[in-house]
Amino acid sequence: MPIKRFLALLKPEVSRGSKDFKIWIKHITGLQPKNIAVYEQAFFHSSVAVKRSGTVITNERLEFLGDAILGAIVADHLFQLFPYRDEGFLTQLRSRIVNGQSLRELALKFGFDDFLKATLTRDEKTKSSAYGDAFEAFIGAIYVDLGYEKTKRFVISRIIKLHIDLDHLASTNIDYKSQLQIWCQKNKMPLEYRVVNDEKSGPQRSFVIEVLVNSKAYTRFENHSKKLAEQKAAQLTLEQLLKEYGEVHAEQQR
Repeated sequence: MPIKRFLALLKPEVSRGSKDFKIWIKHITGLQPKNIAVYEQAFFHSSVAVKRSGTVITNERLEFLGDAILGAIVADHLFQLFPYRDEGFLTQLRSRIVNGQSLRELALKFGFDDFLKATLTRDEKTKSSAYGDAFEAFIGAIYVDLGYEKTKRFVISRIIKLHIDLDHLASTNIDYKSQLQIWCQKNKMPLEYRVVNDEKSGPQRSFVIEVLVNSKAYTRFENHSKKLAEQKAAQLTLEQLLKEYGEVHAEQQR
């Protein structure tokens, strides 16, 4: 289905003032939106999904797109900003910028709570991933409406430079093993680190670490350092658990 026709299906379902909404978009992005309908779709949570002409209308497709675009923009920015730091540092820093909790906080700062359409209570919205998902969908909407370069301008000038303390994030380390242990304890799920492989290849020993939560295998990571392999496996597992179970668990840790 052509994008214009698809977005037209959404238009009659939205009741907020389009003029005020357009002004708000311009205010927070510094950009002039063209197709308001795509931004409206970004705030259409799956709890209020409607089916029109055989098409289910939610913000999930835009969320998928926005997640990829946001990750690419942040990765590119960090790559340019820290030319001598390794992949592990860049990956960790990116994940701290675009994780669900950070995106939820940004969404609330920008006033997404005034526009999100959902059948969830205010408390449920705050504890779930709804705001973070809407933020990613909003990024996707900017990309669909205005293209990559303007989306990049918004992310760097209005998000990273104004709301992210990169110097602080870059100078502090996260103990992901401790975070994962706290999450598992609070949710009464047993945690296990299993050495899947321990071989010496040339002058260095290589460790493959697998993380199991509630007897379910989540991620594996290999490194010459057992400690680093455990930390990275813990990070990937925690990110997967927060995505799977929602941000309510992250909220409990605060």
